[in-house]
Amino acid sequence: MPATLGVVPEILRNSLGVVVRESQLVILKRSALPVVLEAELLDFLDRFDALLPLLLRRELSLLMDMREGPMRNEPEYEERMNRALLRMGSGFRRLAVLMKSSVGMLQASRLRRERGGIAAALRPFQSEQEARDYLLAH
Repeated sequence: MPATLGVVPEILRNSLGVVVRESQLVILKRSALPVVLEAELLDFLDRFDALLPLLLRRELSLLMDMREGPMRNEPEYEERMNRALLRMGSGFRRLAVLMKSSVGMLQASRLRRERGGIAAALRPFQSEQEARDYLLAH
């Protein structure tokens, strides 16, 4: 069934967040719930991979909206989220993350520097419009 004008098609949802697709943009809107069970995270990633295989991602950009996500900086949690980012971010043309606060921006910038790889390609923003402009620029 075609999407109704003005309604963005949701392609994935669980307690961790919702994923929608807008033309050349994939948006992950993170929920406020922390990742407690590894199995729940892996199920989300498996479903994400099935819906957005690597070959499809080449023409798409990913916006990770973490404004409602829990702020955590324990090393074990950061490592789990880095592994998730490696899977989710692989293959996309551009990557951006939306943060709610300047503290979140500092944390995202620190992780970019420390982790390298895909994390280094993840541009942090506080403005959704600026993030969209960056992701959709050619």
